[in-house]
Amino acid sequence: MKKNLIQNALGFILIGLLISACGSKEIEPVEIVEVKTIEIPRPAPIVPEIDQLKLRQVQWVIITPDNVEQKFNEIKNGEAVLFALTANDYEKISLNLSDVRAAMDQQKKIIAVYEDSYN
Repeated sequence: MKKNLIQNALGFILIGLLISACGSKEIEPVEIVEVKTIEIPRPAPIVPEIDQLKLRQVQWVIITPDNVEQKFNEIKNGEAVLFALTANDYEKISLNLSDVRAAMDQQKKIIAVYEDSYN
């Protein structure tokens, strides 16, 4: 019992010293911090450069009555003019159209990036 009384007394003394030590210090004034919201403009989206469209040159062959009578015999109206392509030039036209579609797809993707960044 004596031991408990001594422990309690020492505990009260220790707590008293701690409280008095804290209370003796001067309290420094608190610095007021002002918070400002600044609107930062959005950075421009980074979009890839599109490929340059390089179309292949196509050689057209015009068939008239002077160079192919046989074809005009098949056509009843003699005023018609036919345009013909070789297999190689027809392939070039197909590849050109494919390139145009690819360029359009790239443009659509770039437009989608801009829409996403500004919406």
